[in-house]
Amino acid sequence: MKKRQKITKFNGISKWLSNSVSESEDKQYTHRLLREDKSQRDIILNELTLIVQKSHEDARYRLRKLAGNSLTPFEDSSETDPSIGYPDRLNIISRQGYFGEIFSGIIAENFALFGQDDWEVPAFLFRFHLVEFQQLEFINQTEEIAKKRPGRTGDDCLAFLRNSEGVIIASLVCEAKCTTNHYTEMIAEAHKKASEPHIKPVDTPQIIDILQDYDDPFLFAWVNSLRVLWLEPVDKNYERCDLISYICGKHPVINPTWISPDKPHEEYTAGRRLEAVEIHLHEVENLVTTVYSQPAIATLSRDIPTQTVQQPDDVEVAKENSDVIVKGEVLQNQMTQPSNEVIALATELQNSLAGSRLTPAIAKLYSQHTRLRAGGKGLGLTHRT
Repeated sequence: MKKRQKITKFNGISKWLSNSVSESEDKQYTHRLLREDKSQRDIILNELTLIVQKSHEDARYRLRKLAGNSLTPFEDSSETDPSIGYPDRLNIISRQGYFGEIFSGIIAENFALFGQDDWEVPAFLFRFHLVEFQQLEFINQTEEIAKKRPGRTGDDCLAFLRNSEGVIIASLVCEAKCTTNHYTEMIAEAHKKASEPHIKPVDTPQIIDILQDYDDPFLFAWVNSLRVLWLEPVDKNYERCDLISYICGKHPVINPTWISPDKPHEEYTAGRRLEAVEIHLHEVENLVTTVYSQPAIATLSRDIPTQTVQQPDDVEVAKENSDVIVKGEVLQNQMTQPSNEVIALATELQNSLAGSRLTPAIAKLYSQHTRLRAGGKGLGLTHRT
């Protein structure tokens, strides 16, 4: 079974976060403490930002698809991208929640949870946070300040294990929390929600819905695997595991951890294998603001019919300017240079979003957008009658 690059593959995480693990005697409970070395933040910031931006790209793609990819190339028309402001204009509490969900995916895909290092997050569920898209439309029309909105219902993040035949043999249901302070009630709430009795994730149909939008053989295979899990009786070898991810900006003084390293929280009653991860970060709000401060990627629909473009120079210009990190901009540290791993991740992202096979019309459109964004002269296109 072929595999694709993990969405949240994070090459620099071991340099940034120390990792301490303890396990209960019966091996059913694991506690993991990840503590930030703040001196390493600038080094990993570009890569973390790429992961966050890539995790939200499906939601942007959905908005652009609804608009018919209508970034017009005509000089006498206004350029409108319906994803402008998403998610950077949303309330900081919403962005913290999103960051927490993404980080639970980072934990699932970058650490060997329950002795397995093949957990995969097929997609994030941000496109289904309806109240935030309603608010985005409202603030884009009124320029009012975003207010706190209810969180999305359902699963925060889902990861899966598949065998060599593509059959899902385990689900990891992630409950994520992210706070600038520390709240014992938040920890209790997360454990209580993780204890719900269903063994198949409730958002399995929503993951299928997302993956069906993309013309990708790897994702087709995922759709088939998820449909079997969703519709067929539970296989005797299938297991649901649970993950609690708790990011906090206030660190304990008396004890090294907020969550017990020896036994599950009293609110966790499910009896399944559980891993509780607490992530001690500094200046959480500043970090969240930074990784969400980059402009949204100017992308095209991924289901555009393929046709070889006759204007390679324009396409190359467009691709060179389609990265999450815009040329001439770096994060916080003006001297920070991306590592080879970051460059590889950025290249993968730009190729997955732009590609090199577009219709001539779309290529011209994208070239026009790129030239105008860079302050250059447009293509001089005119309306056709």
